Amino acid sequence: MNDLLPWLIVAGLIWLVWKIYGGDKKSSTSGVVQPVVSSPPQTRLQTQTPPIVNSPPKQDPQTRHIQKALSFAKTQHRELEKKQREHAAWERNYGLAQVHELDKLGGVEFEKYLAGLFRKQGFKVELTPCTGDYGAAPLLIKDGKRIAVQAKRYAGSVSIAGVQEALSGMAYYHCEAAWVVTTGTFTPNAVELAEKSSVRLIGR
Repeated sequence: MNDLLPWLIVAGLIWLVWKIYGGDKKSSTSGVVQPVVSSPPQTRLQTQTPPIVNSPPKQDPQTRHIQKALSFAKTQHRELEKKQREHAAWERNYGLAQVHELDKLGGVEFEKYLAGLFRKQGFKVELTPCTGDYGAAPLLIKDGKRIAVQAKRYAGSVSIAGVQEALSGMAYYHCEAAWVVTTGTFTPNAVELAEKSSVRLIGR
């Protein structure tokens, strides 16, 4: 019995080795096809890429502010140069004129003289058409107030008609006041109407 025990142990070891190697090999080559489970196909999201638009680069707010300030300064500079040229032309033509020299001016020249004179006093001046001015030439603007001026280059006296023309120009051009400016004087009737209608008279 003792002689059979070693043989039984050897036989058990052989069977165990066969079971491990032979059994696995047999099961792998037994012809049974194992099903292949594949993962479901992934669906691609069809996203439409928007077209690329070459938009201009955004300006920095500070840069945009500086550009606007420079543009404003250039505009103001051009306006100032224009006013300086107009003032220089007025000085050359009328700046040194005395009252007796104004008597030599025509009606349009006298209006231009007054325009330059009032600009020097800080008024904004608008010249009306030479004909059909509806009783105002030029128009003055200062501190938001509009003034209709009737210019009369007279050697004699301005009658009541001159005051009436100034009132007509004030109404037509939506002004707050009316003046009559002349190289001459005013008749008593003109003075009376001007006082009652608050028209300012500026004589010789």
